[in-house]
Amino acid sequence: MSKIKSSQKKVSLHELNNHTINNKRQALKDLKMLDFNELQYKNPAQKRFYTTISKKDITFCIGPAGCGKTYLSVHRALRELGDKESSIDGIVIVKPLVEAAGEKIGYLPGDVEEKTLPFMMSFYYNMEQIIGKQRLQILKESNVIQVIPMAYMRGITLSNKFVILDEAQNATPEQIKMFVTRLGAGSKYIITGDLAQSDIKRGKSGLEDAVKRFAGVHGVGLAQFREKDIVRHSLVRRLLKRYKENFQIIDEVSAEKTISMWIHENGLDSLPDGSMNKDFHYQLKK
Repeated sequence: MSKIKSSQKKVSLHELNNHTINNKRQALKDLKMLDFNELQYKNPAQKRFYTTISKKDITFCIGPAGCGKTYLSVHRALRELGDKESSIDGIVIVKPLVEAAGEKIGYLPGDVEEKTLPFMMSFYYNMEQIIGKQRLQILKESNVIQVIPMAYMRGITLSNKFVILDEAQNATPEQIKMFVTRLGAGSKYIITGDLAQSDIKRGKSGLEDAVKRFAGVHGVGLAQFREKDIVRHSLVRRLLKRYKENFQIIDEVSAEKTISMWIHENGLDSLPDGSMNKDFHYQLKK
């Protein structure tokens, strides 16, 4: 009579932190023990995004900063990596690196990891919150988690990988075409970005083009976040509203005068120590 294998007990990150790990095998074993079901959604849009990722091979997601796109993406990636039933054996992080003043990434000092580190900090920070700093470091050093700049991807096939392309609004349609055709057997893609923060000054964003082009394709999922879904500081939502096209900045009023008017409106015309005198008090608009 064969024995029935009992399901492995899932534990929290706090409990895992008592483990001593020194290599990739131990780090991956810990991931298999981690309870990823502890994830709590902050709004319905987050749940829809996460559910879409789990069901589709490629998911495109657009929305403003602060909605949890990066956190949810890496959470699902790490979950798949720790799932014994999943074909995923590695995580690949990709960002289109927009050139500044004609300077290409090849001119920056160091290897690929050192060149791209400033662009990947948001990913590493979120991963560290989920699996801990030591496990993240080991998985990076063993190339289980790796960074591939979009410019370096031509000609390769990504099989059994969970691939996340962030800031995709800064990719051209040609780059997105090249990227999606790198998809190999057993892999899963997440492509995210904020269409309102594109650094591409000319031409159409590849992310916007892809959403319109691939809607309705079997295996492709679409997700969206709006300003009301921002889960960072509530002030972020109010600040973003001032970047809407219908908000008009009055160029005739200087920054100094704007501050002076704000001081007056908030009843701060004078300070208790008398430090604000006539020399520093701008004339208010009549």
